[in-house]
This record gives sequence, structure tokens and C-alpha cells, in this order.
Amino acid sequence: MLHFPLPTAETAPEASRATLVAIEKAWGFAPNLMRTFANSPAVVQGAWGLLGAFQQTSFTPAERELVMIAASVENACGYCTAGHSLMGKGAGLSDTQIAALRAGEALDDARLEALRRFTTAVVARRGHVGEVELQAFLASGYAPPQVLEVVLGVAAKTLTNYTDHLASVPLDDAFQSAAWTPASRKAA
Repeated sequence: MLHFPLPTAETAPEASRATLVAIEKAWGFAPNLMRTFANSPAVVQGAWGLLGAFQQTSFTPAERELVMIAASVENACGYCTAGHSLMGKGAGLSDTQIAALRAGEALDDARLEALRRFTTAVVARRGHVGEVELQAFLASGYAPPQVLEVVLGVAAKTLTNYTDHLASVPLDDAFQSAAWTPASRKAA
């Protein structure tokens, strides 16, 4: 496993600094994962761009965080599951919904459950989702462009989740209250 330095806006490579400043301005701090990305200007800029584009989708803030949590749980990423659990609460997901997402269990809202199931299927099957699952997602009230928007969210989470797996990014103090360990790691 690699251990990357966690540069700040002052110590990052010159081409990463403006992005770290933008992250700090938007979120109030630069999380360790974004600081890890800053070791490569292209990666921090790409991650910030993907996350920003996902914020422009037609999903509600709660739906966007649901996609982020569901993908992170399916990818067994403790770092991102913790961070997005807190952001999900701020976006309007209930404690019960967040607990169900973290456990990979059905949600109490049929439409949100359809989004969770579809997102999980996209991640688990690397996009090879069956026609039955696709039609179930659309029948729940989502539109065809939202299929692509789920893929965008999954792309952002693939970058973040895989980076955490490779770099074992330390969980920020701000996320400690929502720390999460994947079931696969609990058993090990």
C-alpha cells in the first residue's frame, strides 16, 4: 500500500493549489482524500471536476448522496462511506435511511430504494445491468438521462474509492463520528 503525503494549498504542487483552495472554499476544509489527489494536479482537477459535474445532475441533494453512499458501500470504501453519510444527513437523508444504506439494506422509500438498487447494480456489474433492473429503475419515476447521471456518480466514486483502497487515506477528524468498516474487513 502506498502512503502519500497530504499536501496543503501551500505545499501542494503548484498546479494543484488553485483546486485545493477551491475545495477549501466550498467545503470549509480540504479532506484528506482531496489532499491525497493533490499529489497529482491532473487527478485533483479531474476528481473535483467529476464531483462538481455530479452536483449539476437532475438528482436532488439527498439522491446524489444516496448514489455516493451506495457506490461507496458496494466498493467497500470506509473513507467515502463515512464522509457521505454525514453529507447525506445534511442533504436530507434520515438516520434510518443512512443506516440502511450503510448496511446494504432496502430503504423505506420505494423511489429511493430503486435508485439504491440500480446504483449498486451498476457498481457490482460494472455497468452490465440487466434489462429487468433497468426497467425497474425507470418505472420508479426516473428518466433515461438519469441512468447516465448514475454512471457519472459511480465514475466519481470509483476514482475516490479506489484511491482510498490503494492509499489507505486517514479518516479526517470531521468524519470520525460516521466511521464505517466494510463487512468484508470486519470478518478479517
